[in-house]
Amino acid sequence: MNTQQLLARFQLSAPIEKTELRSSKLSASKRASAVILPLIDIDHQAHILLCKRPIHLKHHPGEICLPGGKHERNDKTLRDTALRELKEELNISPQQVSISGKLANYSTLTGFTITPYVGLLAPNTHWQADQNEVSASFLIPISKLIDVNNWQPLPFERHGEIITLQGFSTPYGLLWGATASIIKNFTKQLAIPV
Repeated sequence: MNTQQLLARFQLSAPIEKTELRSSKLSASKRASAVILPLIDIDHQAHILLCKRPIHLKHHPGEICLPGGKHERNDKTLRDTALRELKEELNISPQQVSISGKLANYSTLTGFTITPYVGLLAPNTHWQADQNEVSASFLIPISKLIDVNNWQPLPFERHGEIITLQGFSTPYGLLWGATASIIKNFTKQLAIPV
């Protein structure tokens, strides 16, 4: 399936219900952030562009993520936040991205509300990772992400509650947590099984 086929399904589908990891110990206040789920065709097949965070970062070191980050005062909208972060992290300008819509907000256990935007990268887009923010960038075909056999359950305990997340093994480490959930919500919205 290529990006045009994916986006046609995305634009015709209703948004998925808000996904939230619940804990009785969570604070009611969440910090606003935004990410882009960047799609690009490679050999006529849709891929998602992902990043690996450097191990020196204070928050989520070494984790696989979508380009994005915290909303800042100079950002007029969360869409602007996502595009700014894409530029800062991967040197992809807003002119190289066509935002096709957004997914339902996602609240994390670490106190953030993430607004995910779906963006189509222009053909032949090149990117260069800022080594202060991204240790690696790589593509995963949607066809691999929709295969349920590529996912594994990851149960863990937090504040006395057992929570099970899904994980996907990549050449750069385990894709799990908020990023994995956002990707799974995207594929669910397309009515593609995961």
